[in-house]
Amino acid sequence: MSEEYFNRKFEKIDLIEPTTGKLFFEHKSELIFCKPQLMPIKSQALERLESMQFESAKELQKKILETNVVDSKNSTS
Repeated sequence: MSEEYFNRKFEKIDLIEPTTGKLFFEHKSELIFCKPQLMPIKSQALERLESMQFESAKELQKKILETNVVDSKNSTS
Protein backbone atom coordinates (compact mmCIF):
# COMPACT_ATOMS: atom_id res chain seq x y z
CA MET A 1 0.00 0.00 0.00
CA SER A 2 2.79 2.46 0.81
CA GLU A 3 4.42 1.80 -2.57
CA GLU A 4 1.14 2.59 -4.32
CA TYR A 5 0.78 5.81 -2.31
CA PHE A 6 4.36 6.81 -3.16
CA ASN A 7 3.71 6.28 -6.89
CA ARG A 8 0.54 8.38 -6.78
CA LYS A 9 2.21 11.15 -4.84
CA PHE A 10 4.94 11.70 -7.43
CA GLU A 11 2.88 11.37 -10.61
CA LYS A 12 3.60 14.02 -13.19
CA ILE A 13 0.95 16.72 -13.26
CA ASP A 14 -0.02 18.09 -16.67
CA LEU A 15 0.08 21.87 -17.03
CA ILE A 16 -3.23 23.40 -18.05
CA GLU A 17 -2.86 26.80 -19.68
CA PRO A 18 -5.88 29.06 -20.05
CA THR A 19 -7.02 29.70 -23.62
CA THR A 20 -8.44 33.16 -22.79
CA GLY A 21 -7.12 35.89 -20.56
CA LYS A 22 -3.57 36.77 -19.67
CA LEU A 23 -0.95 34.43 -18.30
CA PHE A 24 1.65 36.20 -16.20
CA PHE A 25 4.86 34.76 -14.81
CA GLU A 26 7.64 36.65 -13.11
CA HIS A 27 10.93 35.09 -12.10
CA LYS A 28 13.18 36.95 -9.68
CA SER A 29 16.63 35.56 -9.23
CA GLU A 30 17.66 37.94 -6.46
CA LEU A 31 16.44 37.93 -2.87
CA ILE A 32 15.28 41.11 -1.21
CA PHE A 33 16.01 41.30 2.49
CA CYS A 34 14.13 43.57 4.85
CA LYS A 35 15.78 45.78 7.43
CA PRO A 36 16.19 43.78 10.66
CA GLN A 37 13.82 44.77 13.42
CA LEU A 38 14.33 44.40 17.14
CA MET A 39 11.61 42.36 18.74
CA PRO A 40 10.75 42.87 22.42
CA ILE A 41 11.50 39.94 24.68
CA LYS A 42 8.24 40.52 26.53
CA SER A 43 5.09 41.80 24.94
CA GLN A 44 3.47 44.93 26.29
CA ALA A 45 0.46 42.94 27.43
CA LEU A 46 2.68 40.60 29.45
CA GLU A 47 4.48 43.56 31.03
CA ARG A 48 1.13 45.13 32.00
CA LEU A 49 -0.07 41.86 33.52
CA GLU A 50 3.15 41.50 35.51
CA SER A 51 2.92 45.06 36.82
CA MET A 52 -0.73 44.53 37.81
CA GLN A 53 0.22 41.31 39.59
CA PHE A 54 3.11 43.04 41.38
CA GLU A 55 0.85 45.89 42.52
CA SER A 56 -1.85 43.52 43.76
CA ALA A 57 0.77 41.48 45.64
CA LYS A 58 2.01 44.71 47.32
CA GLU A 59 -1.54 45.66 48.34
CA LEU A 60 -2.21 42.18 49.69
CA GLN A 61 1.02 42.22 51.69
CA LYS A 62 0.14 45.66 53.09
CA LYS A 63 -3.32 44.41 54.14
CA ILE A 64 -1.81 41.34 55.79
CA LEU A 65 0.63 43.53 57.72
CA GLU A 66 -2.21 45.85 58.81
CA THR A 67 -4.31 42.93 60.05
CA ASN A 68 -1.32 41.49 61.92
CA VAL A 69 -0.73 44.85 63.63
CA VAL A 70 -4.43 45.16 64.55
CA ASP A 71 -4.47 41.57 65.85
CA SER A 72 -1.34 42.11 67.93
CA LYS A 73 -2.85 45.28 69.46
CA ASN A 74 -6.11 43.46 70.27
CA SER A 75 -4.29 40.54 71.87
CA THR A 76 -2.16 42.81 74.11
CA SER A 77 -5.17 44.83 75.33
